[in-house]
Amino acid sequence: MTTDTQKPKMTIRAATPLDVAVICGFIAELAAHEGRPKLATITPEILQDLLFGDRALAHAFLGYVGQECAAYAIVAERFSSFRGTRLLYIEDMLVRPAFRGGGTGKQFLAFLAKQAVAMGCERMEWSALDNNDVALGFYDHLGAEREEGVVHFSLRGDLFKQLIGNTDE
Repeated sequence: MTTDTQKPKMTIRAATPLDVAVICGFIAELAAHEGRPKLATITPEILQDLLFGDRALAHAFLGYVGQECAAYAIVAERFSSFRGTRLLYIEDMLVRPAFRGGGTGKQFLAFLAKQAVAMGCERMEWSALDNNDVALGFYDHLGAEREEGVVHFSLRGDLFKQLIGNTDE
């Protein structure tokens, strides 16, 4: 008698407007996983507009193991001015802990790479928190390159509004 210890293959599909509540739940779960739950302030209405509205900015995908939603990703197309090429940026990706191992994360990234090629992209980029050892180890294991010497910035809230007020100078 043999025992199959591999986890079942994940089925991945593009999200639809009916999936907005599920995706909002994943976003909250990712923010909590990163230790930043208060930053997840998105509402289903805003997400609906960002993913499916007239000026949609991104695409979302859901991964299922059996009937259970095991993973999600939100991606957006970008470009490299230096290289003159398109790239797929992975804004969010989370595989729930119960489904990690057995190749599910790698399968999800491979799916996203195929989506990138179908969109005419030559590569993918993403970021991870510098203290997320599980994610960093996974990406290192895949052979993903860390971009050294780059610091990402954010300007929001009152400072963002203050900058807007400086446009008349």
